[in-house]
Amino acid sequence: MKLTRTQENILKAARGLFLSKGYPTTTVDEIVDKAGVSKGSFYHAFPSKEDMGVVLLDWYQRGGEQQFLNGPFTKMEDPKKRMFAYLDHIENVSKELWSHGCLLGTLGLELAETSPKIRKKISKIFKGLIKSLEPIFEPAGKNNGAKGHPSAREIAEGFLITMEGAIMLVRVNKDWNYFSRGMQNFRNHLNHLSN
Repeated sequence: MKLTRTQENILKAARGLFLSKGYPTTTVDEIVDKAGVSKGSFYHAFPSKEDMGVVLLDWYQRGGEQQFLNGPFTKMEDPKKRMFAYLDHIENVSKELWSHGCLLGTLGLELAETSPKIRKKISKIFKGLIKSLEPIFEPAGKNNGAKGHPSAREIAEGFLITMEGAIMLVRVNKDWNYFSRGMQNFRNHLNHLSN
């Protein structure tokens, strides 16, 4: 979907407000005030706050995915080295991507029970990310047939669980070391699985 400048201004304003004060307590009036547009422009651009939230999630994901799935690690030939280089890459871009939290995690926690439309969109995005991560974690999932050994898909799920949990602990404790420790714990896990 090609966005207009007005729509992008609204989405940028909404993203900042949702991450700082949450979706439920952010009003359309606050969004339009921060975006510098009229309320009529908001409703011309989006039928509702919830519909705007769905578009926001797509927009947020497209922007973050470039950094999340692209980096120096993609040029590495050796699959195992590429896998560990990916974790280094994520740690390097983490502050830029999630210094104010993860919009997917934030809205997922806030709206899972009250907005089926937004919950389904976040679930779809997370499933897509897991699928994109599977090839990266294939070296650790190479023993897929072994009893008790996780598949690359399960490892990718575990990575998202670790990452989202680390982002939450960073925000709650105001300490970025939680993210680094989460990534180090996941490195140790991958080392164990890939040996």
